[in-house]
Amino acid sequence: MLPRLQLAAALASVDLTTGHGPWSRAIGYRYLQSPPPGQFGPPQPLWGGAAKIAGARFTAAGSFDSIYLAHDPVTAFIEVSALVLLPGGPVPVRTAPWVVISVDGILGNLLDLTNGATLSALGTNEQEMTGAWVATKNPPTQLLGRLAYESGRIAGIKYASAKHPGGLNLVVFPDRIPITANNYLEVYDPHGNLAQRISG
Repeated sequence: MLPRLQLAAALASVDLTTGHGPWSRAIGYRYLQSPPPGQFGPPQPLWGGAAKIAGARFTAAGSFDSIYLAHDPVTAFIEVSALVLLPGGPVPVRTAPWVVISVDGILGNLLDLTNGATLSALGTNEQEMTGAWVATKNPPTQLLGRLAYESGRIAGIKYASAKHPGGLNLVVFPDRIPITANNYLEVYDPHGNLAQRISG
């Protein structure tokens, strides 16, 4: 990874891309029984505060809201350890109930870490982006996430799943969605039980 100042400069000029749903998000059932902590009203399946509280691959604890999505439901379940990937394929594990939701949307201004030219421009590689981060002090992915967020021009990051080879993920910065007028995320729920939309 480039040093901090050079990385910030690269993020100010690197080519960005556009993505569209549907995406998948796996959420613990218990979190959909009420609104997020300290909030009122219905459940918010697109709440981005959990990553800020606990920390995540591109989100340092105490930093900014982030919504983590997967490009398919199998990857979503593997990412939250509701499935384990073995040589014969994914296997369910004994776990508390999970709900998978479909998320429609269009997002411009995405940093695409599945693009080799983008990785090269940032002085990094797929191994660094998918490496272990939990036990690492100041992981490079969290520095990249912070600088991408602080750039003001990046609405989210597309990246390869570390847990599901071939799987793709997306982390979205909800307060950066308005960067592009047509950007939005919306839970697909024709019955309206978990309806939520974030738009520019």
